[in-house]
Amino acid sequence: MHIQSFAYSQTEKIDVSVQGGKLEDVFQTINDKSKYKMFFSKSTLPNSTINIVGKKISVKDLLSQSLAGSNLTWEVLDNDIIAIKEKKENQQHIAGQVVNENGTPLAGVSVIIKDWQKAEYRNMQTSTATDVNGQWGLRIPNDDVIITFSFIGYQKVDITAKQLIANSTPIKLKPEEGSLEEVVVIGYGTTTRRLNTGSVASITAKDITSQPVSNPLAALSGRMSGVLIAQNNGVPGSAVQIQIRNQASLSGTTSGSIPLYVVDGVPFTNFNGGQPATDNLNSFGISASSGGLSPFSMINPADIERIDVLKDADATAIYGSRGANGVVLITTKKGSAGRTRIGVNFNTGFTEVNHFIPMLNLEQYLTLRKEAFANAGVTPTADNAPDLMLWDQNKSTDWQKMLIGNKGHITDVQANMSGGNESTRFFFNSGYRRESTVFYGDSKNSRFTSRLNLDHTSSDKKFNAALSVSYANDNSDMPSSDVTSLYNLPPNYPIYGDNGKYYWLPSSAFIDNPIALLERKYFGNTNNLISNANLSYKIIPGLTAKANFGYTITQLNQNNQRPITSLNNTVSNPLGSSSFSNTKAENWIIEPTLDYVKSIGEGKFTALIGTSFQQNSSRSQTTNGSNYSNDALLGSLSAAGLFTASNNLVYYKYNALFGKVNYDWKEKYLFNGTFRRDGSSRFGPKNRFGNFGAIGLGWVFGKEDFIQDNLTFLSFGKLRASYGTTGNDQISNYLYLPLYSSTTAYLNNPSMNIGTLPNEYIKWETTKKLEFALDLGFLKDRILFTGNFFRNRSSDQITDLVLSTQTGYNSYKENLPALIQNTGLELELNTTNITNENFTWKTSANFTFYKNKLVEFPGIENTFYSSSFLVGEPLNMVRLYHYQGVDPATGRALYEDRNGDGAITGDDRYVANLGTPFYGGFNNTFSYKGFELGVFFQFNHRFGVTKILNTRPGAMLNQNDYWLDRWTPNNSNTNIPGAIIPTIPASSADGVALSNSYNQYTSSDAVYGDASYIKLRSVNLSYNLPKSWTSRLKMSNCNVFMQGQNLFTWAKNKYVLDTETTVQGGPSGLGTGTIAQVLPPLRTIVFGFNCQF
Repeated sequence: MHIQSFAYSQTEKIDVSVQGGKLEDVFQTINDKSKYKMFFSKSTLPNSTINIVGKKISVKDLLSQSLAGSNLTWEVLDNDIIAIKEKKENQQHIAGQVVNENGTPLAGVSVIIKDWQKAEYRNMQTSTATDVNGQWGLRIPNDDVIITFSFIGYQKVDITAKQLIANSTPIKLKPEEGSLEEVVVIGYGTTTRRLNTGSVASITAKDITSQPVSNPLAALSGRMSGVLIAQNNGVPGSAVQIQIRNQASLSGTTSGSIPLYVVDGVPFTNFNGGQPATDNLNSFGISASSGGLSPFSMINPADIERIDVLKDADATAIYGSRGANGVVLITTKKGSAGRTRIGVNFNTGFTEVNHFIPMLNLEQYLTLRKEAFANAGVTPTADNAPDLMLWDQNKSTDWQKMLIGNKGHITDVQANMSGGNESTRFFFNSGYRRESTVFYGDSKNSRFTSRLNLDHTSSDKKFNAALSVSYANDNSDMPSSDVTSLYNLPPNYPIYGDNGKYYWLPSSAFIDNPIALLERKYFGNTNNLISNANLSYKIIPGLTAKANFGYTITQLNQNNQRPITSLNNTVSNPLGSSSFSNTKAENWIIEPTLDYVKSIGEGKFTALIGTSFQQNSSRSQTTNGSNYSNDALLGSLSAAGLFTASNNLVYYKYNALFGKVNYDWKEKYLFNGTFRRDGSSRFGPKNRFGNFGAIGLGWVFGKEDFIQDNLTFLSFGKLRASYGTTGNDQISNYLYLPLYSSTTAYLNNPSMNIGTLPNEYIKWETTKKLEFALDLGFLKDRILFTGNFFRNRSSDQITDLVLSTQTGYNSYKENLPALIQNTGLELELNTTNITNENFTWKTSANFTFYKNKLVEFPGIENTFYSSSFLVGEPLNMVRLYHYQGVDPATGRALYEDRNGDGAITGDDRYVANLGTPFYGGFNNTFSYKGFELGVFFQFNHRFGVTKILNTRPGAMLNQNDYWLDRWTPNNSNTNIPGAIIPTIPASSADGVALSNSYNQYTSSDAVYGDASYIKLRSVNLSYNLPKSWTSRLKMSNCNVFMQGQNLFTWAKNKYVLDTETTVQGGPSGLGTGTIAQVLPPLRTIVFGFNCQF
């Protein structure tokens, strides 16, 4: 049976001229002028006269007209044969309407009886299509049959006839992800991919919930072009960094490159326990092993309907001063009309580190140490070499397996309820997640979330109200520090001493006992409430008044404890300490708007004008208690022998006037213009307000006649371009005012000093964004391609200007004419490779190529940035020596003398880019009957750290097995220098020379190289239980699944725990930092079920 031939978009049209004829004449016309062949019995044809004349009449309409009033119907069989047959009188007639997400009727939707091949459906019409009003009708043998509704670009819906008869509401089809009809969320509205003039990347609930992540931002990793995601570490509750189209500010990830986050219309603003706004939004509070908590970890991924990332000027300019670094829009789920539905989702599984660095075993380590002493000409003693002279030479500890080699456990439970009618709809969800760590000991994070979304529409459809309230409680019981970096302790370092207590070297040895450090605990309790209300009223046709009210409050109580048992017991009478912090952050926003929609000619005109009032405040108090004599008292501040206190109070106010206009003519020529005037309390009266705006243009050339006539394989084509300005106010508060700080009291009389020098002329950073893009669809949109070229230029950089010490200040903030440029090419491809009734295979891929550089910075030599940046080079750069191997006679490291002056100095370094010039993702989804398999790979090409060396190889720290091929007198043909201890007497000239050759080693390309990787980021395998099973259990549907995250990594550099987080510039090259090992993102595997009742 060839049902798709009768789909609306594929209906064949012919010219017809039958006057005073019979039905047989009509059928002959169809035979002669179309691809269909008519099959009928003359004896069943009525003797009525037919008069039908017209051009380009669809075969479907022609049959409907000619058979109207008769007892005949038709059926489309295989090989494009149309069979004419008599209607069965015992069939029941059902009818209805099909609409899209916005309630607009959909014409041409295929309506078919599922399993139409069955014998019971023979000799009856088993399919039809909706008319221009979305209406359809079909005769069925009984109300147990299943009706399938399908349409190109929309998700298929199966529903029983019994449900259709009981529920008179229209069938609502949702667009398929990535299709041209998919609704995308933009600033203060929605559009479709077909009509969008801006650059927007999206991910829907299906892809979010198919990944076992606690932070919804982690679900974006690798799935969007132009969006670079990196997890700070693998500790539960840790932050996720996001960078949209590269770094646009000299401030880096600490403030200047953070995008604006908006949750259901309520912006998140930067706060960090009351600290200045330059601190990272993605983490706040006392820094613990997680690197700080992430507020987004308190948003339940199961509550999210979609996340849209706005990138270019056309999409972001409506957000004005906060859109320079892109905008992340998070939309939560809403209820839908219909019967009350209950859902339960449960999964449980484990986490683990998926790669360990190959290290020297005990024998190899001891040999290395002995060589290092010999090369230095120093004799080992109990003081300088306890590992050689005191510790057990046969007992070894694998510190990686000991510290981070355990399995963490995850349990996640969700329960939701949704439903309502055409007037009032609701969605309620509650969830609980508990996750332990892979650290030695018992550490865990738990989170409880609850969300209620209500929508109400008046009977006359003029008034609409939507209320959203979410609450989250997060509890962390974690180590106060990440002990991963201690993986390279000597293999024979004892955990316990002879007295049964933790073993410690004298504090001067700078080696900590990691198991003792894990006794230091961080306890965090966070309560977060996000609420917003949206009201709208249609004043007159086309004119709607709206208002958005939002309120967010976060309360965070923290306690960081350092018990006596965790302290070096070689120090006389060690005493415990405990830090207490209480933070309260509030944010409210009011945004009234007016929307106007009017048809003008053959086009559609829309306009919006609005204003925004927002205030953010944060209060914090931190008290540090010390001299605790008993660890049981660490939770009590009053038990401290001494304590110090500090507090912070920050206010941030913001208001704006904004507007936009949009016109599309015949869905072919598109125009979008936006304007915003912003005011921010972070700037002084002289520069408090800024103006921003953008223009976006689109031409859907695929609808031009000359394209449709000549390029029949091209189903869609659109050119678009945009240009505009956005701003950045992500700086500290009150820089235009003198800020005072208290100093140490003298005779119990505290004093105040000016802490920072004010600058009343400081103003916005400004980014000018230019983009050209091409969207294409091939073979009826089975292949969709998007290419974006962008150039962003950010100026008026807010930087630290170095001052003379005679002023009493080191620096002050000022706008300098530094210009940063980001250019790039983004490519996206979505294909439907195979699709039939039982099997579907879809592929999506994205690629991003970009280049970042500091175009100009007059006077850079007078700033703190002279050692970090160079004009003409990328911001995320490093200066390196070129390593040239080893002197075979001495084992010393050699470097290129680039300037030929006979000495290796800083002038011999070259500049390397630590950024990520090329990255992307590749996803395949296979569906076979009830099974679905999704496999997603992420790739990242970059230059970075390939080996970790924090000190001389030969110090009292273990090394990786790279050093097995080091130089020795018997192994002179190698590129790896000889072993040496850090401290060498001046009398040992050869030892000093060998040690000095390491001075440039960690700043050379000996430890930097190709840090590219491919990750099997996620796998999701699910199975939908058969209807025959679920119906017995009173379920509407149920699926069981297995999900995996961070499963495997393919990379050249095996000498780091994870290529994603081991970068001098920070995770994936974001921001600035130092070379260090942190707990990597963990391999996660869970099993569970998701059932609906």
